[in-house]
Amino acid sequence: MDSSFLAAGPITWAQVFAFALFLVGLLKGSDWLAGKMRAGTKDAVSPLTIDIAAAKIEIRQLDEKLNAFKIEVARTYVTGDVISRLEHRIDDMVTSVRQEMKETRDMMLKAITGRPPS
Repeated sequence: MDSSFLAAGPITWAQVFAFALFLVGLLKGSDWLAGKMRAGTKDAVSPLTIDIAAAKIEIRQLDEKLNAFKIEVARTYVTGDVISRLEHRIDDMVTSVRQEMKETRDMMLKAITGRPPS
């Protein structure tokens, strides 16, 4: 009887057990290799994460500088004349809304009571 692994004939339990151990070892080795490759990927990504964080900080600083510039422009170039015109527009708008509300109130009182308000 030929006891060689490649010999034709019935397979023994020892050969089945050895083959199962071989498959388990092969799977463990592939998991280990995949883990090593993933660890290398994490190291490669971390500089990108640092760069993104730096870019976010820089954007916040630029946003603060832009807001400071807007305030400076408003202080420098908005004159009293512009503010006076804006105040007159707001006053006109409030007056218009008051007139419309008075007209609406009068019409509702007339509809509910049947007579014009005194």
